[in-house]
Amino acid sequence: MLHYSCDFCQRPIDPAVGIRHVVKINVFPAVDSQNDESCSPENQSLGDDHLDDMHDLLERLEEQDLAAFLDDGTRSLRFDLCDACRQRFLQNPLGIQPNKSFTFSDN
Repeated sequence: MLHYSCDFCQRPIDPAVGIRHVVKINVFPAVDSQNDESCSPENQSLGDDHLDDMHDLLERLEEQDLAAFLDDGTRSLRFDLCDACRQRFLQNPLGIQPNKSFTFSDN
């Protein structure tokens, strides 16, 4: 039997008693394809020889750590939340602290 706990408050989640909520977050670099002129069909020809590009790629692989080379900044995160933590998450998904205003006396 699988046992779940809330990733925020660490309390166990019993599926028979409460609902387990799953939050999935995908982080990836945004690419504006409208501004990328190198991918337009006019700039690509079907007969291009990509051996030079492959040679450069292999040289860079020899110089760098493979993990660092392949890291494109993409991450997939998954969290299990209890119902109370789900409600808190939906009210403030980014966890941004509100600006605190200071009041001063008139003396």
